Amino acid sequence: MLCDVLDVSRSGYYSWLNREPSERSKANKVLSDFLKEKIDEHNGIAGYRKLWLDALANGFACNKKRVQRLLQTFGYRSRACKRKFGVVKPKLIETRAPNYLNREFEVAKPNTIWVSDITQVRCKEGWQYLCVIIDLYSRKVVSWATSYINSSELVMKSLKQAWAERRPNGSELMFHSDQGVQYRSFEVLKCLTKREVTVSMSRKGNCWDNACSESFFAQLKKEWFSNLEELSRREMTTQCRFYIDDYYNMVRRHGTLNGVSPITFESRI
Repeated sequence: MLCDVLDVSRSGYYSWLNREPSERSKANKVLSDFLKEKIDEHNGIAGYRKLWLDALANGFACNKKRVQRLLQTFGYRSRACKRKFGVVKPKLIETRAPNYLNREFEVAKPNTIWVSDITQVRCKEGWQYLCVIIDLYSRKVVSWATSYINSSELVMKSLKQAWAERRPNGSELMFHSDQGVQYRSFEVLKCLTKREVTVSMSRKGNCWDNACSESFFAQLKKEWFSNLEELSRREMTTQCRFYIDDYYNMVRRHGTLNGVSPITFESRI
């Protein structure tokens, strides 16, 4: 029945079944048996190149590829060649915007330049990430978001919140960040480009190009989190709300604002 299904003649099948192995197959069998002995001798450490040298030293006429192919047929893998496990990194968008901001942190009116960055805070369950967007005019944190995953979705969440809160004219706005993959993602760049926002990015390895965001995170950790015990992720988010919304924006006096809070400074417009 199988011969009929596979369209093979009965005589052809029995001829193949009773056929003597070819000289090449016999030679491969002898070489494979030799390689298995050498594998045991080397305790599974030797790779195909060293086993090939052993074969040559014992009179076998073969090349490295043949040895490698035979080792693959019985699933041999050197113990010295450990597989590397980890997260597969996605392909990055190679778009890197110029540093249009150029450390010009003094701004004449609101919703002209926003700066953004992401930091991480150690929590009981692991890292929790905080993304902020700051208006350079008043140093006010116009939006923020937290997540246990550092991704472009965290930036998008902050951007949507900032846009709903401030409703800026995109053509008059510059958005500055570092060159992190979150800010270079397709979703973030599409969102900004659609709104005609000018995208600016810090130079590689120059944290001072985004000094205002870095300074905010330093203050947050020194003034607030350093005085708290280790928090859960939910507690960390709650503490961020206390610091940013209730203290930093409303109460904390800022040196570059002549000693007033960001909310007070904006109310004088």
